[in-house]
Amino acid sequence: MINVTNLPVDVEEVRMWLTGYRNMAEPPIPWSQLAKETEIPAGTLQPFAAGKYQGDNEKIARKLFQFRQSVEQQAVRQKTLPTNPGFFQTDTSQRLQMLLEVAHMGRITVGATGPGTGKTMTVRDYAEQAQPVWIATMKPSCARLGAMVKEVHRALGLEPRNIPVAEASRIVLDRVRQRRGLLVIDEANYLTIDSIEEIRSWHDETGVGICLLGNEELLARIETGRHRDQFARLNRRIAMRHTQRVPLPGDVRAFCDAWGITQPDIRHYLDTIARTPDSGGLGECQQLIESGSMLAAADDRGLSLADLREAQMFRATKWIKT
Repeated sequence: MINVTNLPVDVEEVRMWLTGYRNMAEPPIPWSQLAKETEIPAGTLQPFAAGKYQGDNEKIARKLFQFRQSVEQQAVRQKTLPTNPGFFQTDTSQRLQMLLEVAHMGRITVGATGPGTGKTMTVRDYAEQAQPVWIATMKPSCARLGAMVKEVHRALGLEPRNIPVAEASRIVLDRVRQRRGLLVIDEANYLTIDSIEEIRSWHDETGVGICLLGNEELLARIETGRHRDQFARLNRRIAMRHTQRVPLPGDVRAFCDAWGITQPDIRHYLDTIARTPDSGGLGECQQLIESGSMLAAADDRGLSLADLREAQMFRATKWIKT
């Protein structure tokens, strides 16, 4: 890439590139989206592209040239990556799908799994097969009751409003009542007791299916934590639960097949990585394959175990002996 901070830029060429880049998509990329990508206001981009901008055209062109270099460099890197297979069925995904199916019958289910077990991908795949399914993914900032309800509003397609929590909760009840739907609460381990109990109350009043997903801490809090007495009503209503710390052997085999990994030494290496607790599971394997593939492409050859080991040295899994 070229540092154009103090170099002249061909304004007309950059203008033509911007128009071509926008029109590569069908329909063309909205100006509002381009404004976010380039960090140039849409009110500047549009007249610049039309040759009618009254301001410093060279300044805008220089900034767009920098953006262009980033886009082209990312495209070059992307070509070295193997094709992502998307969702693929695993032993664990089948178990998680059963949790979703049972919950969709109007029950409460709980899944507590470690990272990289395919939880999120399984939920998204299920939502493409069955309706209505609402997925609310929690964050640390959603822990308390009010923030949790707002996140559920977003999942339900409602615009969050600054209204009392009790009223916001009643809106959820009205939205899910008699719809035979499934509300998936992902990363539920972030939620407080009050938030989880509010979700349980929605189920009690409307019969909406609830699937609580999170890490092992979630199930430990519900079953044996110091607040287990406060979760007694929830515990009684859980129709099915599943806990799993690392991917299963069959998961890793399915992963390797989906990513086209046939070399026995690489498959063994990935199995070790994926099934080591706290390693990141299959997600870490994907990161290593993509990073290793870029290293291999730089030397114009296929992926090798050495590439993955080198990639691992720059990852948090470098402590794993393979």
